[in-house]
Amino acid sequence: MKDIYLTEEQLAVIHHPIGKHARVLAVAGSGKSFTMACRIQHLVQDCHVAPHSISVMMFNRLAREQFRSHLDRTGLPDTMQPEVHTFHSFSFQIINAMVRIGVLPGLTQFWTGEKEELVWLTAKRAIESMERQHLIPLNSIEAEAAITAISLWKGALLPPDRAGSWSAPNMRLVYAEFERMRLEKSALTFDDFIPMAIDILETNADARRRWCGPVEYLIVDEYQDVNYGQQRLLELLMDNKADVMAVGDDDQTIYEWRGARPNYIVRDFEKVFNHKPQTMYRLSYTFRFGPTLAQAATFLIHQNTKRVKKDVIAYRQDKPGFIQVYNGGYASNKALMEQVEALIKAEGVLPKEIAVLSRLYAQMDYLEAEFLNHQLPYRVEGHEPFFKRSEIKTLLDYIRLGVDFHEPLNRQIIKLFLSLANKPNRMLSRAVLEQLACENWNEESSLACEDCHPGLSLDRLLCTALNAFTFRFSKWQREKLEEYWQLLTQISQGIRSGDNAGSLFREIVDQTHYLESFQNYYGEGERADGKIMAVKNFLEYVGHTRLTPLSLLDHIARLDTTQGAPIEEQVVFTTIFRTKGLEYDYVFLPETNEGVLPYLKGASIDIYDTQKRFMEDPLSDKLESERRLFYVAITRARKGVFIGTGNHPSRFICEIQLEEVRA
Repeated sequence: MKDIYLTEEQLAVIHHPIGKHARVLAVAGSGKSFTMACRIQHLVQDCHVAPHSISVMMFNRLAREQFRSHLDRTGLPDTMQPEVHTFHSFSFQIINAMVRIGVLPGLTQFWTGEKEELVWLTAKRAIESMERQHLIPLNSIEAEAAITAISLWKGALLPPDRAGSWSAPNMRLVYAEFERMRLEKSALTFDDFIPMAIDILETNADARRRWCGPVEYLIVDEYQDVNYGQQRLLELLMDNKADVMAVGDDDQTIYEWRGARPNYIVRDFEKVFNHKPQTMYRLSYTFRFGPTLAQAATFLIHQNTKRVKKDVIAYRQDKPGFIQVYNGGYASNKALMEQVEALIKAEGVLPKEIAVLSRLYAQMDYLEAEFLNHQLPYRVEGHEPFFKRSEIKTLLDYIRLGVDFHEPLNRQIIKLFLSLANKPNRMLSRAVLEQLACENWNEESSLACEDCHPGLSLDRLLCTALNAFTFRFSKWQREKLEEYWQLLTQISQGIRSGDNAGSLFREIVDQTHYLESFQNYYGEGERADGKIMAVKNFLEYVGHTRLTPLSLLDHIARLDTTQGAPIEEQVVFTTIFRTKGLEYDYVFLPETNEGVLPYLKGASIDIYDTQKRFMEDPLSDKLESERRLFYVAITRARKGVFIGTGNHPSRFICEIQLEEVRA
């Protein structure tokens, strides 16, 4: 380590006195992980601390792997390095040990990795079970929403009998049924690891002695991102005896929607870990970028009032860097694409060193379209590309069903018919629709029943059903089914006449009140707004293609975001939320507009404890939370940030004070 230069701030953290807690507030790119690694090297080699008495907790798997490389860089031999865990890997280790000694069932299933789909399937079955028992209204809850709520409840250590939801009171019934089905299979999801480990440590004295007893030094990374369950696990590990060093940055708290709170590092650390003296440190120097980006980040984050004051200072004052803003809506996306193209083709920048980031995935739609038009390879992480999203797939499926509306029934036509019947929700009984479709079609002979004609089409089937009284449709449902039939008739006619696809899609959206359906289903908030924005963007994209419906289906089928290029030759498109701990040479922020970033709607906590034993801290001021998100976005860049805007640029662009920064 003699050839590695460390700042005075880093050295103070590394040589923090034994017998005291430490809270380390580190700005973006300050080398906090390497500082922690050097702290461990100092404890083991200089203070002769046994490695097994040091417990290291990292936020995710990538951070854990990076931290191990930092330990190697200090020169600390493998045999003298402590174990490095994520909260979930540590919990899994405890659970696995309990399975091996027979405390937990030996046939425990883990619904993680390749088996994670079982979580979604079980949530879907739990919802269907509640619908069949008429405990929740039909189509009132979707599986993804249930999984999100269950994850939040488990993160807050709330079992079904204490689970409350403001927006969906019936969600607790789905949670209870999900848990019944999960326990019936002796299964554990990723979200069960921490609550189960906590339960084991709280109720099993032998386990607590084994896992908490040896811990004398507890080092925690990204402390600003812990939720209630993770905080409780740390308290158990500390066991009122270990020295705790918590490292993080309240200015980078961006996961409040999943239970993190800046108060854990700003205020609660002193209250929770109060059995020893404490020292607070700052790591103010960033090694990631130069003074231009450092000053812009400082100007921006100083607008927040509820934070620990700290500046972002470039360690190297001669390091170049810039922020470039392009105004003009769709034209700004074209300019951003041209900049990416120039960086790759003219300057030789590797595509993997370029990231397109946004708050909502829909902000990137236009730039995705520009990439596709110019055959620039990219991939979308954490989501489907814009033309494969579920809300877009629904519109495309209407066209597909319209194509086959007059064709003989087959399995695919029936599948599409049933799938679209309640998209948006028409409150049509799936059971009755299945009876209508399946009783009039035989897969083996492709014929209708004895009283019907061979080669029965969906058009003929619906026409016949609407004029018959053998099916259990109410007057209102019959009207809705007729609307569905008329819409499909209109789509089919539009396809046959070669109408413009953009016009036909707009008719579908208008007649079904498709955009309003998202707000009706999800309520006010970013989930509805993201889908509405995506649909509007897609309609505009389709309008620009000037294709017929059939040509559009063929066009969409041939779209390939990667252009066949290997992963290192693809630019990544993802949300700012998914980039914590990552850095790139260049960051692109499209559609950085007021109303989207900052996004100021939906600032509420949906889950709560019905018994009021757990009281979650309130969310931060919404504007301050959004400003932290923009701060994280611009501090991912090592060299430059390109920002695109529309007619209403985000206030954050003014707050970074570009003119003063450039001066």
